[in-house]
Amino acid sequence: MTRVLYVHGLESGPTGKKAQLLSEAGFEVSAVQMPCGRRHTLRDPLLALWAIASVSLVAFAAWLAAPWLVLAALVAGATSFPVVRLFITRRVFTRSVEVQRRYLSQTPVDVVVGSSFGGAVAVELLRAGHWRGPTVLLCPAYALVSRRSGRPPHPGFDGVPPEATAHVLVVHGTRDETVPLDDSRRLVAGTRARLVTVDDDHRLSATATAALREWVHAARGPSTA
Repeated sequence: MTRVLYVHGLESGPTGKKAQLLSEAGFEVSAVQMPCGRRHTLRDPLLALWAIASVSLVAFAAWLAAPWLVLAALVAGATSFPVVRLFITRRVFTRSVEVQRRYLSQTPVDVVVGSSFGGAVAVELLRAGHWRGPTVLLCPAYALVSRRSGRPPHPGFDGVPPEATAHVLVVHGTRDETVPLDDSRRLVAGTRARLVTVDDDHRLSATATAALREWVHAARGPSTA
């Protein structure tokens, strides 16, 4: 039985709809919870310490009864919010990649399927050499994550061996209003990766049910279908 590692999206999880569809399609599915999404991000000890320190600073200023200091602290907090958001995005992404890297180092997998944010994680696993096998990327948000973390334009598959990209299938909905279709076009350009466009939205809710099995087999190649 084909062993699939499903890398979930930002606000979904290991038991989401696509994981269920993969299981119903006859695959042995594994999925690991990543530290992303609002609920899990708030559990990050480093971010919790930052929040406590910020609140303590404001509280200390108020205790000193210095209104100008309280105002300065609030202004500083407001102006630093974009920086904090960039930091959080980078940290969540880095920690998520590490979760999947550890899993792949310990567990045999035949195919990796990454959806949206999970697709960005899967792209990074390929770039870093943590994974070289067949990969299905569903509306991958690799460039979107890069933009939201304040990093330079994502290099895509630059540096990934052609024999690895030859087994990458990117599926993107033409009606996706979350991740631009052009991001996936740029990702596969000049590589052996293939792009399949479908008349669907970001969730691929109209096509995944019937086509997910076919996409996984297409990534593996005709000899393993």
